[in-house]
Amino acid sequence: MPFVATSAEMRSAEAECAVRSLSYSEMMYNAGCAAAGRIIEEYPPCPAVVLCGAGNNGGDGFVIAQKLYEKGYKIRVILADGVPKTDIAREYFETLPKKIVYDYTKDEQICDGILKNADMAVDCVFGTGFHGSLPSRASKLLSSANSVPARIAIDIPSGMNSDTGECDPFCFKPTRTLVIAALKKGMLVPQALETLGEFELLDIGITDDCFKEYEAILLGDEMREILPKRGITAHKGSFGRLLNIAGSLCCSGAAVMSTRAALRSGTGLCTLAAPISTVKALAGSLVENTFLPLPETESGSIGGDCKAIAEVLPKMTAVSVGCGLGNSENTRKITEFVIKHANCPIIIDADGINSIAENINVLKERTGDTVITPHPLEFSRISGLSVAEIQADRISAARRFAREYGVTVLLKGAYTVICDPKGNAAVNTTGNGSLSKGGSGDVLTGIIGAMSAQGIPAYDAAKAGAYCHGYAADLLVKTSSPACVVASDIIEVLPRVYK
Repeated sequence: MPFVATSAEMRSAEAECAVRSLSYSEMMYNAGCAAAGRIIEEYPPCPAVVLCGAGNNGGDGFVIAQKLYEKGYKIRVILADGVPKTDIAREYFETLPKKIVYDYTKDEQICDGILKNADMAVDCVFGTGFHGSLPSRASKLLSSANSVPARIAIDIPSGMNSDTGECDPFCFKPTRTLVIAALKKGMLVPQALETLGEFELLDIGITDDCFKEYEAILLGDEMREILPKRGITAHKGSFGRLLNIAGSLCCSGAAVMSTRAALRSGTGLCTLAAPISTVKALAGSLVENTFLPLPETESGSIGGDCKAIAEVLPKMTAVSVGCGLGNSENTRKITEFVIKHANCPIIIDADGINSIAENINVLKERTGDTVITPHPLEFSRISGLSVAEIQADRISAARRFAREYGVTVLLKGAYTVICDPKGNAAVNTTGNGSLSKGGSGDVLTGIIGAMSAQGIPAYDAAKAGAYCHGYAADLLVKTSSPACVVASDIIEVLPRVYK
């Protein structure tokens, strides 16, 4: 299973691996071979430069250079800070033909000329131990390298802090990053994600049990096992009853999308509870669900009378609340009523979250499973943290809140973070920029609501929901521009996702 790790957790995993199975030298060789293999698969032989630091990251580069040289690439190695200073890196440095090696500390102009004529630059200058500012010579070298058409960072771009995601102004800016063994925690920070280019994880033989502390990255095989099987004798009651409290006269689309997404995601029965005018407007277009008309205000928003909800609540196996309701006192009353009285899992989204921001301790009154699905601004309202503080360490922020309030937090955004009250955390890597459209969150709520209604535990439902939601978007951009995708497209492609 791929993981997210800090630099300290990565060092600990490498040390454990060195004791159990692979020496540090073997790990370095495996890393270089894996990276070279991907480069050979993706890029034809061309003039290429491997930039190597004086530490072990440079050792990876020496292995890469040797492998590319053997495959006919016109390879040049530029030493960023002289000859290697570690025994392991020196071991692989000595195998290189010396005619392809240049020292930037001695031949700066020659090295700049080599970079100007290169089609590819491979960055192995600094690794996960980098912090602070780049030395002036390294800044000049990396600035020259950033003009090369194809730029590949190995493990992490030089100049990026692997724990915080902070980037030096002269950081290497790759078109592609080949990440070694585990995604680094700082890579989840928005600034870092913008810097990494396309990236993928490479397996170098460090086994799962070498990682003692980590966050998991969601995988399709794991998510497939979460989804319920539909036996031949099953009936609609076998797959739960979802009550979706959503919509208003001005935001009826949120009710439509969350309901349709729930029906596409397997719930046996779905009841849309909405203001009466919204029910009248949607009755002809939503035909597979039932309706629960609710009292409303003059503007067509939800009223504060919970009587109708109280009557049906005991029959439900999950409740979702918040999509398109509007942030009002009546929304707060309805949301708090559900929190206090539902004996089944609940999913709180959008205006449901906003409405309880001033009384967030109400979540502590829950005894059952609760999932909240905020984006960073909504999470800021309920956590007291600024958006900048949240984005600087999304995992820690979500984990603290989940533990304190006893809920599963699904913190939306690029690389959605899911944390449960026990401290478990996972990162979802599916999805893309096509999801940055109104209505995408409503679809996600419907998916998670349906999974919860079918009896999937809250943390698993949130993980699987995020994965499938993002995977649908990934399928869509294979045949469409991300700018053209709308939220309802996600619903239409869900059958392919689940298949």
